[in-house]
Amino acid sequence: MFALGGDIFDMVEAKNGGSPVYKCKHFRVEELVPEELFERFRSKPHRLWQLLDVRALITLDELRERFGSITVNNWLWGGSFDLSGLRPWITSTGAEFSQHKFGRGFDCKFKDVAAEEVRRELMELDTQGRQFGQPCFAHITCIEDFPGMSWFHFDTRNHDVGKLGLLVVGK
Repeated sequence: MFALGGDIFDMVEAKNGGSPVYKCKHFRVEELVPEELFERFRSKPHRLWQLLDVRALITLDELRERFGSITVNNWLWGGSFDLSGLRPWITSTGAEFSQHKFGRGFDCKFKDVAAEEVRRELMELDTQGRQFGQPCFAHITCIEDFPGMSWFHFDTRNHDVGKLGLLVVGK
């Protein structure tokens, strides 16, 4: 079976009659990966979902439900955003160990709300404390807040929010 190009995930998927991965309710995989990578795995999109952190995907759905329409990548519709989700290791965009390269970081552009408002709300939730069981955005461990940012960056890196609070990079 492996010689035919399959792997354990294909076998699990076939046995269970479905995909063994979480897929966003509000986003297509094309919106989360670069065009070149999508084209390479067009026939097996579940492989692309496997590259993305499930906590980040759940968070994207929660952000969409709370704040409305979000653009991550828009290359599919002729737009210029191609690296706002998963980034290849060889890209010069972003930091050497950017969370985007691990499938844990996303840059969101909101249609109906300013990114600053989203950052402010997340910081207020953090100030109130997550010990109260805040169900939304529970997986976000880090956001960026640099002067002039018109987008909202979040990631789900390994950071102990319970002890250290939300990591805010740039302030």
